[in-house]
Amino acid sequence: MRVFYWLGAVVLLAACDVPQAPVVTGPDGQARIQINTAGLTCYQTRCLDINPAARSVRMMGNRTAGIPRDIDVSDGTVTPAEFRRLGEVAMLAGGMGSRGDRG
Repeated sequence: MRVFYWLGAVVLLAACDVPQAPVVTGPDGQARIQINTAGLTCYQTRCLDINPAARSVRMMGNRTAGIPRDIDVSDGTVTPAEFRRLGEVAMLAGGMGSRGDRG
């Protein structure tokens, strides 16, 4: 039984060590999160797979969803508020894995 406790502790520690996306200052002086196009973009406690070219976003374990039209990802950055909104959109996509992504 102790093995399960140790395994849980290791998983918890590994989850806490997620590299955070760089935050830069945009031309308007507002903080912006740089999108990692080669993997997950993590900010605070959420990680998203954002694809600016396909205008799609996915949360691990959920289906892919489209990025709302009013969020501009063309410059490779999003504001923290836009990142939270993308997380909500990705969460609402629901589903299991990428089953629905196969078209």
